[in-house]
Amino acid sequence: MLAAGCGGDEERPSGQIPVDSDPIAPSAYVKPLGAAVELDHALEDDAYRKRLITTFTSITPENAMKWEIVEPERGEYDFEEADRLVQFAERTNKRVRGHPLVWDYQLPDWLEDKDWSAPELREVMREHITALMRRYRGRIDEWDVVNEPLGMHGGLKPSVWSRTLGPGYMAYAFQVAHQTDPQAKLFLNELNAERPGPRARTLLAVARRLKESGVPIDGVGFEFHRTGTDAPSRRRIEELGRATARMGLSFAITELDVRDTAERRQAQVYGDAATVCADSPNCTGVTVWGVTDRWSWLGADAAPLPFDEDGNPKPAFNALVDPFLKGV
Repeated sequence: MLAAGCGGDEERPSGQIPVDSDPIAPSAYVKPLGAAVELDHALEDDAYRKRLITTFTSITPENAMKWEIVEPERGEYDFEEADRLVQFAERTNKRVRGHPLVWDYQLPDWLEDKDWSAPELREVMREHITALMRRYRGRIDEWDVVNEPLGMHGGLKPSVWSRTLGPGYMAYAFQVAHQTDPQAKLFLNELNAERPGPRARTLLAVARRLKESGVPIDGVGFEFHRTGTDAPSRRRIEELGRATARMGLSFAITELDVRDTAERRQAQVYGDAATVCADSPNCTGVTVWGVTDRWSWLGADAAPLPFDEDGNPKPAFNALVDPFLKGV
């Protein structure tokens, strides 16, 4: 693991991110405001690094904790990138959302290409969740345990997990996660479930069944990869907050970006998401999927983030931050 102290450039281990701006205090916001992060971008891009350090109080690994990175061969773990991210968060006084424990994308070949028996695959899942969560126990307080399990029409998506283990794989993943770190908050995270439709209905039904059957689920994550014209209304986001609250669950907006060249419309979506979360007792925070447009997974031309390619704030920046400021 890299040394925890920041020091000067001549003392900094290779690859450690300089902390050359004053980090924003977590107490500045009423809720955690996060960004998905690739630390190599923070190392090479001064604007990205400055905005990350001075704007966000939470970070999510964009890729560093995905299965193909962490466990490229069965039982052989590579935590270098995840360690760097957690240490950077600690040096800049930020929380970490762990992402993701069980997903059907970005899996190593050894996992996807084998015909597993159910007991074998459950053991593979158990080993991976246990190794990853045990390493960061007490340092990561919220995890996306099961990520994007549903198909477009609301059924269970075909995957290595569902084909071999059936829908019970979700409950098992939550149980293993809770056994490994009983203090962590555990989330079911889903794509395109913010607007009314079969996927949204199924997601809420699955969350309800898990909760009612005693599975240790704490919340539901809604991703919000949207455009200005297809984003859910503020009223709809409020409905999702109330629906999860009635189940005794939290919710989070976990992967927010808005592809829209009309900046006023883009700002409206960011503002609606932030306002509802700030006002909802059961919302645990908002995470933007990236920092500056230059490095967005959608490409810079999509311009989906609150900062442009050069790190200049767009109207979406104030719309996002203002509801989170203390006293506002």
